[in-house]
Amino acid sequence: MESIIASSPSDGNVKQHVFLVKWKDFTQEENTWETYEHVAEHNMQLLEDFYKRNPGIEKDRRFQKKRNKIV
Repeated sequence: MESIIASSPSDGNVKQHVFLVKWKDFTQEENTWETYEHVAEHNMQLLEDFYKRNPGIEKDRRFQKKRNKIV
């Protein structure tokens, strides 16, 4: 994973999101939508960076819970 480009509420739950991921060494056409779990498992820093770049965007509720435990 190189970066997160966008997020969207998942079909099953508006408080849970999916993320459009740009993959390292792949073209934009090969970007894929990935679940929160998949992104967090592989690179939590990408989620943190994405939310810092997009402060007005609604955060996945699981990210909020994780951040509240850390603070």
